[in-house]
Amino acid sequence: MLSDDTDLLLSSGKLTLAFALCEGRLNLKGFARAGGCEWLNEGPGELWKIEFLSPDGEKFELAGDEASLADIASIPPALKFTWTVRLRDETASVVVTVRLDKDDSLSYWSLEADLPDAWRIVRADFPITSNIKLRENLKLAAPNGWGMEYAMAPGVGYDGIYPSCAAAMQFVALYDRHEGIYIGAHDPKANHKRFRVQAEESGVAFTLVNYPSIPKDHHTFRLPFEVAIGVFIGDYYDAAQIYREFTYTTRWGRAGPVSKRPIPQWVKATDLWLRPDGSPEDNVEVTRRALKYFGVTTSLHWYRWHVIPYDTLYPEYFPPLPGFVEGVQALQNEGAHVMPYINGRLCDPNSATWNDEGGSKWAALQEDGEPYTEVYGSKVPLNVMCPFTEEWQSKIAGIVDRLIRECGVDGVYIDQIAAAYAVQCFDPSHGHSIGGGSFWVEGYRKMLDRVRTLLPEDRMITSEENAECWIDQFDALLLVNTHTDHPPIPLFPAVYSGRTINFGFMYLPADDLERSLPFRVKMGRGFLWGTQIGWIQPARIMAPDAVNEAEFLRNLARCRRFGHEFFTFGRFLGPVDARGDFPQLKGVATGSFGGEYEIDVPAVMACAWQSEAGDLAVALVNLSDRRESVSIEFPLEKAGLDPAEESFVDLYDPEGLCSPAKLRSTSARIEVAQRSAVIAVVRN
Repeated sequence: MLSDDTDLLLSSGKLTLAFALCEGRLNLKGFARAGGCEWLNEGPGELWKIEFLSPDGEKFELAGDEASLADIASIPPALKFTWTVRLRDETASVVVTVRLDKDDSLSYWSLEADLPDAWRIVRADFPITSNIKLRENLKLAAPNGWGMEYAMAPGVGYDGIYPSCAAAMQFVALYDRHEGIYIGAHDPKANHKRFRVQAEESGVAFTLVNYPSIPKDHHTFRLPFEVAIGVFIGDYYDAAQIYREFTYTTRWGRAGPVSKRPIPQWVKATDLWLRPDGSPEDNVEVTRRALKYFGVTTSLHWYRWHVIPYDTLYPEYFPPLPGFVEGVQALQNEGAHVMPYINGRLCDPNSATWNDEGGSKWAALQEDGEPYTEVYGSKVPLNVMCPFTEEWQSKIAGIVDRLIRECGVDGVYIDQIAAAYAVQCFDPSHGHSIGGGSFWVEGYRKMLDRVRTLLPEDRMITSEENAECWIDQFDALLLVNTHTDHPPIPLFPAVYSGRTINFGFMYLPADDLERSLPFRVKMGRGFLWGTQIGWIQPARIMAPDAVNEAEFLRNLARCRRFGHEFFTFGRFLGPVDARGDFPQLKGVATGSFGGEYEIDVPAVMACAWQSEAGDLAVALVNLSDRRESVSIEFPLEKAGLDPAEESFVDLYDPEGLCSPAKLRSTSARIEVAQRSAVIAVVRN
């Protein structure tokens, strides 16, 4: 045992952790990169907090600083800490192991407990780090949608339940201008968890809240994954590369690149999405005009195609509106592909499914036996269904099958699966361990496997948002829910580019086109970050007062068709600094979820991509109404290309190849037309 104020160190040569006892409590007091700055303030730390469930159903919450530290063991390359916990008249033990391998910049943390008979753990907050320094210029990267970057200051925080659009991946990163801390749950089974980061005057606190499944007869609890905590040099992109390596150990991450996956070719070739909404008579003709105007491979995401009102009486989608089948055929004859909307998660308690088919038995139940109820724009209460139930899996699979067979659609959008957060389910009749754990992910995976067995060749399925644990089962993912109250960052493509297809970028409030700049920024960033752009109602973009915005969208979509080897199949290499005598564009926009936000962006933005063949591309977009001359530095070394070798650069604008030339330096000056884009491709 250590005495008070004695440090115990773990060091790999790249990372050093210092633990200390203070008044019998264990603190993590030091966390630093070799040659770097100390990341922690002096102060106490809990490390863990656990909610225990007694045999008679009473809950007890205890934290590490309330338990008795019974033993510290050094088991190279790890330290093992054991606490004794009093549970009424019985005793439990909690063990934390911290492993740090030689020459590794990541430490690995695990938690387990031995429990008395009939005692269970229903929540485990681990790890907890409450004393991270609130450095100057400290930022947080969080996996909310595309990714969001928070300027950390007292009162600023992030809270995301995984899996969902609010926590699409299992890591966060804190960084300043020099280095950062990476915290990632390296969990290949995608268990139910919650990420919390909160900045206060005293520092920044991180908590990973874990919601385990609750077994009936196990005395031993073990968190079923390790948490990686380490240091890195760089910003969010560099942190994303750490997580990216982990993802190749998961079933969703090792499914292979988009180029090798059996995704229909028309999905891979799509450059633009339009969003018909409502009856065929209000949509078919204007969509035809839009298809002719844009002149690129276009797919259609059709909402409100059914007789029932939106978000009402789900899942009774049939019959479709009169003329829907004929409208689908008419637009397919124009070369488009049609994908209607359904919801894969919610059931209306007034529906026939709920009342006549026994759907009430398939709902996810809270501890009190009541279903989870949510209310959206329709103001109709809708209940969350348990994806583990075979009946709900069969219901959704049957709807998809019927849409394809009876309506002739090319694919089906199954809303909310990859967006809405997981919930705990306490219905023992569903066949999963009650509580949390991985049943939520496993249930939807079984549902999607069932759906895919019914898909004819060249048909597809998609979902809302980008919770990572199903990317191998969907052919594409709509990505529009990223909030506007903090700047978006391309965190998701930094991890998953080349392994999934995204379409859309952000919601488009009613005044986005009228104000113009918000629309241009969203479409421009979407183009640079690799998404299939658009996702707008044809009537809106073809309106007489949206001429400039339609031209901008057309130019981007037409330019994008020459960059598939990068945007669809390649790897995202991050933003590139575009320099020139162009202005900052400033404005105010309506937030995606209410309120307003400020826009302050350069008129020209750029990002780099690398193809599977190893070629490098820098994509540039000009948001302004004037032609701009731009200087860029090609990130050749980042792409593994030798700057000393002679290279060739091809420039593509919306009409195609416009300027092939030898690249005689690592930089170039490029002209980008107003409201347009260019792709500069470097080939050795």
